[in-house]
Amino acid sequence: MKITKGIIIGIIFGLILSFCFSFIFMVVAQGIAGGFTSLFGERWLYYATFFPFVLTFSILGSYFAKRENISNKKFWLLSLIAALFITLYSGTIGALFGEYLVRGGSLRTYTAGGFTGVNIEGVLIWGTIYAFIMLPLTVPLARLSIQVFFQLLSKFKIPC
Repeated sequence: MKITKGIIIGIIFGLILSFCFSFIFMVVAQGIAGGFTSLFGERWLYYATFFPFVLTFSILGSYFAKRENISNKKFWLLSLIAALFITLYSGTIGALFGEYLVRGGSLRTYTAGGFTGVNIEGVLIWGTIYAFIMLPLTVPLARLSIQVFFQLLSKFKIPC
């Protein structure tokens, strides 16, 4: 029962965190780019981050439900794995999946000059490169998020 509660809280926490990080990223990116086209920005980013955040925090909820104390070293290791998975997935497969959903089931769009599409190879290559380059920024953010999640579970007395 504790594991189920941990998973459910992880799903809810991951969903909320996915929306918040996507929104913050979109606001910062639009501000740097020179202006806001819409308050929530592009929908594909929300689609790209939904799955990895929910999956990561549901697994962490299951893991934390079995343990009462986690060492600092274990928190950093979990943060590294989570940050790498979330950024790698959302920057590659998630970005392509989000574009696929936004474009109505196709990665190609008809224009006046013919068809234009998403550079799939470029997204896969550069998404992977960016995931590794951004680790010094994403790992501390993941550490903070996982620590808050662990304290939330402890508050609800989910661990043993």
